[in-house]
Amino acid sequence: MTKPAIDARVAAEPADRRDRRPWLWPVVTLVLVAGLGGVWLWSGPAPMSAPWDVFILLDGAYRMTGGQVPSTDFENPIGPLVYGLVSLGMKVQAVPSLTAVVYAGALFLAITAPLAWFVARRRLPAVHAAGFTVFLALLVVTPRPLGYSPWTTTYAMLYNRYGWVLYATLLLLVLIRPRAPLTTRRAVAEGLVLGFLLGLMFYCKANFFAAGAAAVVVGLVLGTLPRNLRFGAAAVAAFLGVAVVMRLTFGIGIAGYLADLVHAGGSQGGQRLGMLMRSAAYTAPVLLLGVAVVVALILRARRLELPSRPILKTAVAAGYVWVSSVLVASANTAEHGDLPALVVLPLLLLVVLAPKVRTPALVLAGVAVLVAATAGPIAGKDTLALGRAASEHGYVAAPPASQRMAAPGLRDFVVPADAQWQTAYRTANAVPAMINDGVALLRRHAGPADTVATIALANPFSFALSLPPATGGPLWWDVGISFDRSVHPDADRAFGNVDWVMIPRLTEGQGCCAETVTALREVYGAYLAEHFTEAEITADWILLARTR
Repeated sequence: MTKPAIDARVAAEPADRRDRRPWLWPVVTLVLVAGLGGVWLWSGPAPMSAPWDVFILLDGAYRMTGGQVPSTDFENPIGPLVYGLVSLGMKVQAVPSLTAVVYAGALFLAITAPLAWFVARRRLPAVHAAGFTVFLALLVVTPRPLGYSPWTTTYAMLYNRYGWVLYATLLLLVLIRPRAPLTTRRAVAEGLVLGFLLGLMFYCKANFFAAGAAAVVVGLVLGTLPRNLRFGAAAVAAFLGVAVVMRLTFGIGIAGYLADLVHAGGSQGGQRLGMLMRSAAYTAPVLLLGVAVVVALILRARRLELPSRPILKTAVAAGYVWVSSVLVASANTAEHGDLPALVVLPLLLLVVLAPKVRTPALVLAGVAVLVAATAGPIAGKDTLALGRAASEHGYVAAPPASQRMAAPGLRDFVVPADAQWQTAYRTANAVPAMINDGVALLRRHAGPADTVATIALANPFSFALSLPPATGGPLWWDVGISFDRSVHPDADRAFGNVDWVMIPRLTEGQGCCAETVTALREVYGAYLAEHFTEAEITADWILLARTR
């Protein structure tokens, strides 16, 4: 078929039938997103099959609720956005609890779902925009760490889910041109959304922000982003607006936050390379299939005497999506092939297929397989995890006595009796008894105005007992990630205003993270011996009391 014949055929194509009902897909999207949000609110809090990381989330939000400022009053290697959102959830509760995380997720969904629809609908057909938006909404409301089993329900590493939602939306914005001409008003709107996304990513987690900033450069080079002064000014204004809101709401300054990132980076070793290689290996089939589809599209373009330059640009953009996703995952934890931003890759290829010329069935099948491979496993596992949380709603509301935590802040924090995850220091189902032992120990000794620190991954006790949190040290301790034996806060800063120190007793064959306790006792042992004395030892804890 010659090019004039193709042009005539395209001109004769009828209008997109879906445009005859422009309300359909927005309504479908709204119903599905609202439904997911409703399930999230009704079923939460979910059972915590991997509990210890969740104590970090609660402790960070509790500190911020009480007026502490991340990177000023405590070190925070992860961006403060998720802790800030949970702290807002705590402020609507008379006695803060794990339910604050559910409120935070609902708030984040209300912010990001409209952004995803706005960006996607300007670039994609309505049905594709709906699928993209609902997929991201499911990411927000699922109590499962990416890369883990759907039965491992927990809010651990929630910041990674939030980061992927923001990053996938930004990739769509910067790598695909809007379908309609970019008027001045639209340029300003697009710039504001870009700056807002970058601002949220900056305060969510640094690796997502770095990849997002690089994506903006790629978009400018490829010409998918406008080189427009108003667009750029709007983006800068929105980014600074996010910074101002974070400063006014939580007191967070950019300089202190960057200093924390540099400090944490100095303690991280070579384990990130292993994570990078695993993510690359898990997602290599997606890359190879994408390359095959691109080659087929180029051959088709040449056969039909169509320009291949747009396809080559799309190939560069798709390559960036894959490479950046793997690099981002290397700074996360055990996500393997669950890299949500990869869903943008088949959407890029679908845009290339937009001209209404017959596309070979194999190419269409390849794109369909890419959609299934990038979104299917994540959506399937997330649906199962959300379904499990909903099915366990009654169990969490009335758990067996052995799984209750005897503290006001942890009243709805339930670990299933069958949870076998090897979390910090104990098998997961034994954590409630361990925490209850620590709570009872502190109730025997600590006063209501006393401060408590832990020689452990996280500190659950200040939040659990509504005690004033200590200041100075990092929010969480993880050797090789937030500190090591040579890079760590000095002892006076970490324990200077602490009245009591809790040290977990390690049990052979149970739990993980013993190396963190060992490293902390080596680093701070001399200071603790000089300023604290042993007050009591129980089956699970050693309590140290300040002497001077």
